[in-house]
Amino acid sequence: MKYLVLIPDGLADWKCQELGNRTPLEYASPENMNYLAKESICGIAKTIPDGFEPGSDIANLTILGIDPRKHYTGRGPIEALSMGVPGKIFFRCNLVFVEKGIMIDYSGNRIGDTEAKEAFRILESEKPFEFVHFHHGVTFRGILSFSKNLGKIPATHAPHDIMGQRIEEYLPERNELGEILIRLMEWSEEILQRIGSRANMIWPWSGGKRPEFPDFRKKYGLSASMISEVDLMRGIGKGLGMNTVEVEGMTAYIDTNYRGIARAVLKELRKRDFVLLHTEGIDEVGHEGDAVKKVEAILMYDEKILGYLLDRIDLDETKILLIPDHPTPVRLRTHTSEPVPFAIKNDRKDDVKKFSESECKKGKLGLIDGLNLMKILLGR
Repeated sequence: MKYLVLIPDGLADWKCQELGNRTPLEYASPENMNYLAKESICGIAKTIPDGFEPGSDIANLTILGIDPRKHYTGRGPIEALSMGVPGKIFFRCNLVFVEKGIMIDYSGNRIGDTEAKEAFRILESEKPFEFVHFHHGVTFRGILSFSKNLGKIPATHAPHDIMGQRIEEYLPERNELGEILIRLMEWSEEILQRIGSRANMIWPWSGGKRPEFPDFRKKYGLSASMISEVDLMRGIGKGLGMNTVEVEGMTAYIDTNYRGIARAVLKELRKRDFVLLHTEGIDEVGHEGDAVKKVEAILMYDEKILGYLLDRIDLDETKILLIPDHPTPVRLRTHTSEPVPFAIKNDRKDDVKKFSESECKKGKLGLIDGLNLMKILLGR
């Protein structure tokens, strides 16, 4: 038996007035997701445990049955693990755009990969502290690492959570390390302005020390691959001992290489027992606050990823879990903690006919703890 987990990041949403008081998923009514729901047992899952911020790190660990309360140290350390970054402390580091003290764009005005890479190179070459290092990831994303320990990890805020807000209210906690972060942020404004970057500040967040994850094969007895467009998920995969796969042409946006990604899934399913595919584009347009664009993104995923796979895999020999990691309501342009819809195609069905937030709530499984999803999928 093969196992396929499909996670379209940020798919779930709230009802939108511009869509006739329907969610983007309800409005899109995607053909292949609806087909899968009809052939599955459905429900809604709590993927963000109480006390945690609604991020993809927490949600995806939960979906994989890895309790964040035991294993999570921060998003930065997980992405550093993916990139092979050495050090003692790691922060996720965005290139952002701030105007008159207000966070305008968490992605540095959608800065391109080449420009962002050069910005990180210059930041690294001119850094004011020897124990600080800048590492470029994908487009606006990067890692800020420290080669020595500097006391307590300061509380920080994700830039996509404070769009339109004054940044002084969300600067790092002012302890020893936090003061260094603030100094680096102020310094980065001068550097990025001088080189003419479309981004004008760094924003470090979700810092911590390197995590220790259980081994996936030992936990579940399955060989596994992780396919994702972002370092966060590849870091989780590497931490769990999974094979991690990158595909040429991945952009982490809706212009990504859908065909290449879908083909990579088929290739990995031939070689391994368990494959997880995480895609980022739907989440990104949710952050942009564009409901119509999110509908288009859902339909592209449904046709170019899910439809392509359903036409080519052995459905009798493959159990499938379809689930977004968290909602990204276009009205808020950030993540929320509500339970998300899911469909598990195994040997059970219920009366759900459409894959949506409201319909899956009527499924036989009802509301479940996301940590139990793997047990249900694997029949354990």
